[in-house]
Amino acid sequence: MEMDLERKMEIGIFDINFDTGERTWSHQLKELFEIPPDAPPDFRLVLQRVHPEDRRAFNAIALEPFKPDCPARRTIQFRIVRADGSVRWLHLVRMVIFRENNGHEAVRVLGFVGAIDGRIGHLGPWQHVDLAAKQRQAGTGI
Repeated sequence: MEMDLERKMEIGIFDINFDTGERTWSHQLKELFEIPPDAPPDFRLVLQRVHPEDRRAFNAIALEPFKPDCPARRTIQFRIVRADGSVRWLHLVRMVIFRENNGHEAVRVLGFVGAIDGRIGHLGPWQHVDLAAKQRQAGTGI
């Protein structure tokens, strides 16, 4: 059931545990970024797909857990460039779990990435996104 919902909603999940080194990406996350299903989680593979104009902001969000002023929750909308050259908008929600009694030392980063282009009726909590403006900017229209 969970896998079916994940596929229908085009939502991918990630989980990074700094204590154990374990990195988990759902199958759908790999599909969203067009990463082979058997590829191990590697941030460079994701960054290669992020639109060049969005890479700096995306990278800054990804590196925040290593900074002392990292917020516990962050969201960002960004574009990826697919293998066929088309542009797609995604929405990322990232949460950081900090070590107890140690201020802002990140222990774990989890979150999800969802497709937001062309899914106006399915945006749910993302309805604040000005999808029409983003699609005009990307040249895809509605």
